[in-house]
Amino acid sequence: MSRPSSLVAASTGVVVVAVYASIALLQILVWNPEAAVPGFTAHAVWRAVEEADQGPPNGFVVAIIALGPLFAVVFLVLFTVTGAGVWPTVAGYLGLLAAGMPGYFVASFGPRMGLADTYGISGGDFAVGGAALYAVSLLSLVALVAIFVGAAVRNRRERDALAAG
Repeated sequence: MSRPSSLVAASTGVVVVAVYASIALLQILVWNPEAAVPGFTAHAVWRAVEEADQGPPNGFVVAIIALGPLFAVVFLVLFTVTGAGVWPTVAGYLGLLAAGMPGYFVASFGPRMGLADTYGISGGDFAVGGAALYAVSLLSLVALVAIFVGAAVRNRRERDALAAG
């Protein structure tokens, strides 16, 4: 495929991954604590977590979440400089979105446990942002598998056509 098509796909991928990361940070730092402890702001919740010596979120959370956008930019450069086709480019970004699932889990684990230990609640997600992130990652994984299956079928048809022709 043409370079401009790959550039558009890669640029779109950077934006989508950045949005995913932003939602993940909002989910961890704002939405989930406010849903877990209704009536309190995230700031008040994290202050209580700190006072309970349960370690409020720190730079680790941001660093883990920032890996997605960082890789997205690296992929942008890599895919456009090498002239990768549209489908490999799309597959790369779908892979990043699928990897968002374990990344989100790792980044949110400590803060969720801090909430659980401080407030005597479960360590799960209370706001829907986490479920939305998992759904996007799962759908990205399904789409990635579909791309691989489609490529294998196309490759097989091309080999069969060459053998018959």
